[in-house]
Amino acid sequence: MNTPRIARLLLFVLAAPLLLSGCDSWSRVKGRTPPPCPPVYIMSDAAKMIKYRAGSGRDLTDVEMEGEVVAFKGDCVYDAKGGEVTLQLGFELRRGPAAASRTLDVTYFVAVPKFYPAPEAKGVFTFPVTFPDTVDRIRVTDDEVVMRLPVRTKELIDNYEVYIGFQLTPEEMESNRRTKR
Repeated sequence: MNTPRIARLLLFVLAAPLLLSGCDSWSRVKGRTPPPCPPVYIMSDAAKMIKYRAGSGRDLTDVEMEGEVVAFKGDCVYDAKGGEVTLQLGFELRRGPAAASRTLDVTYFVAVPKFYPAPEAKGVFTFPVTFPDTVDRIRVTDDEVVMRLPVRTKELIDNYEVYIGFQLTPEEMESNRRTKR
């Protein structure tokens, strides 16, 4: 099994469980409803991506790939140590005229700002996408990513927002911001 695939499946452990004295496991306490899953947002500035071939050209003939984060699904479970969140992202991708290959890499992130600037605050994942012959537009879903959050109560769950989007260069991010206006 290759290292990037293992890293994507294992994702990242975000933090040691919070030390809250007197907290019972949600699964063991009868009559108590576990907290909801943390809110997940597609970051608007990183929801779309246009990758250009190397060089200064930035017209339609220079596009290698365009993409949009179109969906995500997830689930969460809680135990005595906190919560485990599982996410799977869906993308709509278009192969551009400048693409040299039918296989292109898609790179995205999953981030929990509460943990910034710790390295565990953000995971960056890359997976290859192969466009079938004669097909230049596809929808794909990456493998699930899993992360552990030290969550114990509904009040705390609101502090653990999760953001997803394409991993963009500063130039790509600025281009997205300009086109939104």
